[in-house]
Amino acid sequence: MSVDSKEAIAEMKRMSRALNVHRKGEVNRAMAATINDSLKRSRTKIVRRVAKSMQVKQAPIRSRVKITRAKNTNLNGKVWAGTNRLSARSAGAKPRGDGHAAGPYEWPNTFTNNGLKNIYIRKGLGRGNIEVAGFGAKFTERSLVSAVNAETEAALSKDFPVELFRQLKWRLDKALGIK
Repeated sequence: MSVDSKEAIAEMKRMSRALNVHRKGEVNRAMAATINDSLKRSRTKIVRRVAKSMQVKQAPIRSRVKITRAKNTNLNGKVWAGTNRLSARSAGAKPRGDGHAAGPYEWPNTFTNNGLKNIYIRKGLGRGNIEVAGFGAKFTERSLVSAVNAETEAALSKDFPVELFRQLKWRLDKALGIK
């Protein structure tokens, strides 16, 4: 097959030059952008899933789920979830009756202190036997770990290939000057 049109030949030469001067790290940039987009989506889904399963607000969960962004030189992205105990105050507990409650969870015989800004339970007689009211670390950890595992697996198997193809196509079109 031969091409006789001077315009078509000129366009092919222009595209060839554009690809030759195309930056070498463009594929790595596309991979890093895809990884970061997948991590952001995973974080959102993890927070929603954990907040729904624990029946608390999303804000205290969101502050516990961190992402480490991938770079084009280091294509490792991470999702980190803090599994320490969640205090009743950060879960959004409000005074109810003689204690505090957040959703279906109640902490009876609790009190607040304006200076210390938390919700406490008295664990015995005396002045110093108090403990911060909240969810235990095992309860928080179980919810977070199951959500992180499920959502990251789903993001990698379902969303990642489609997003990578889109990123690569967009970057190639940009290099060739196609709009």
